Amino acid sequence: MFVIRFALLSSLFYALNVSMIPLIYTFEVSAFLFLFIRFGTTFCTSLVLTKSLFSFKKIKHYRLGKWVFVLSLLFGVQSWLYVEAVKYMSVGLASVVLFTYPLLTYLIVSITSKRSLDMTTIMMFLLAITGIAAISQSEEGFYTMAIGIVLALLSALSYSLILIITPKMSNLRNWEIVKYTTLIPAISFLYLFINQTGLYWPQKEALALSLISGVFFATGMFFYHISIKKYGPIRTANIGYTEPLLVLIFGFIAYLDAITIIQGIGVIMIALASITIEKRQLTQDNLSKV
Repeated sequence: MFVIRFALLSSLFYALNVSMIPLIYTFEVSAFLFLFIRFGTTFCTSLVLTKSLFSFKKIKHYRLGKWVFVLSLLFGVQSWLYVEAVKYMSVGLASVVLFTYPLLTYLIVSITSKRSLDMTTIMMFLLAITGIAAISQSEEGFYTMAIGIVLALLSALSYSLILIITPKMSNLRNWEIVKYTTLIPAISFLYLFINQTGLYWPQKEALALSLISGVFFATGMFFYHISIKKYGPIRTANIGYTEPLLVLIFGFIAYLDAITIIQGIGVIMIALASITIEKRQLTQDNLSKV
């Protein structure tokens, strides 16, 4: 039971990090600055936990340069697409759409491995699509919500590719992967921020909130890796679905982001489809190892 708490703590801190985005936006903070602070904080945390600096020799030794670059790009794009999606839809619903990544991962793996899709899988995809359609029913306007949904889905697609490519880095420990894939996004977002606003810096409160959000993100990642190591990927992934639920709750409490009954049904549809597909994929992965 104690180990379960690691997965729950991971979901809690990830949810706190995500839920702070709308608040940070009220200070007119650039998304690029926010993402620089997030990745910069995570990179510094990885240096402390691995007790080592960035090493080009290690990357060259394992011939990981290409994969480090690709993963760094995907991590940056995934985060940027998500924070942009929050501008068009509530942070809770954006989080729910993001958690369609198990379906997208399963689809990509099935296509690349030429695995046929059975009726259950097809039904789960249809269920998720119906759920997304239900979420799009909003008083904010269909087109505004549609833009947010597309951005969140592209973010989910990026995350799916991250999950597929990460095994290429198997020669490195988890926090080493974090260290080598967060430096490039941090530098890139700093450059984009300076190029966008020059040397302008927002209010101290905005910087403080961005830093706190970055700490939440790094802490969530810390507990996530502990949970994976002690608890296994299957149970950790299942408990991870408490994250969008927590974001919905935090969004309602902090921003009064209420959802309609139809949207609530859509949330349940997406959750059922994603959980079913993820369990199926993890089961197949375990069987293939036997």
